[in-house]
Amino acid sequence: MDKSMEELETARAEALEKDQCFSKGRLRDEFRMKPKPDAEPVTFYKNGYGGKFGVYKISDCVPMKARSTKPPSEKQKRARAILAVKAKLNSKEAKTSSKAVRWLDETPLFLDTETTGLDDQAQIIELAISDAQGTILLETKLRPSVSIDPEAEDVHGLTIEFLANAPTWPEVSDQVRKILCGRALVIFNADFDTRMFRQTAAAYGEPVEWVSELKTHCAMYLAADAFGPTNRHGSISLADAVDFAGVTWRGAAHGAVADTLATVDLVQAIGNIRRNLETELAALEE
Repeated sequence: MDKSMEELETARAEALEKDQCFSKGRLRDEFRMKPKPDAEPVTFYKNGYGGKFGVYKISDCVPMKARSTKPPSEKQKRARAILAVKAKLNSKEAKTSSKAVRWLDETPLFLDTETTGLDDQAQIIELAISDAQGTILLETKLRPSVSIDPEAEDVHGLTIEFLANAPTWPEVSDQVRKILCGRALVIFNADFDTRMFRQTAAAYGEPVEWVSELKTHCAMYLAADAFGPTNRHGSISLADAVDFAGVTWRGAAHGAVADTLATVDLVQAIGNIRRNLETELAALEE
């Protein structure tokens, strides 16, 4: 906090009486004073960076011009606002937002799966695919050829009995491939879901090579870059990411459709960070 003029005058008088010497930095910060144009340093001292600085008698110094208390003009306010927006555009959050915008410019598809578990035998038992506007292009349950892990069942609520009349992977695989191949895909935890595609196809002796040819973007790491990781793995859960982004769930979490739509809305929200800043800047620069 700046000293009042009375406090400055008192401090200056005490220093003059003691004939004290100070560096330019202390003269400026403590006394609002600077050396006269012809003033010479009394002596020099070394600093911690290998250089040196001079000290001056306060009697060889003059008061600095008082800081203006005049309120900023509208032009100054506008210039400051423009600088503030430009600084935000250079932030990590805005740069991450730019990535989301680039993804969305590719008119990608979004997808999510629910599975029998997490291990290397797990299979997909629910799949949803949507476009970037949230239109569901495919929604299906799948009957697996392996049992459902009790912990996975507790999360998504899908049971073998419930899936008894659902199609198996070979019955829908051609349709899935026709929708996905040749399109950019945005997936929350892309590595996991693409692994599940490979494992599910392999379990029925179907081709898996097409999965490796998919162009995928991982919304999980995008969100971790935008909002910061929330776990020791350097990632973030979909629930946390949605919360940080201010997104409203369109259905119950841990369902393929709801999670797909949450991912759509999450990436759109991250993309809007930069879009909104650019709109604000354009309005200021008009």
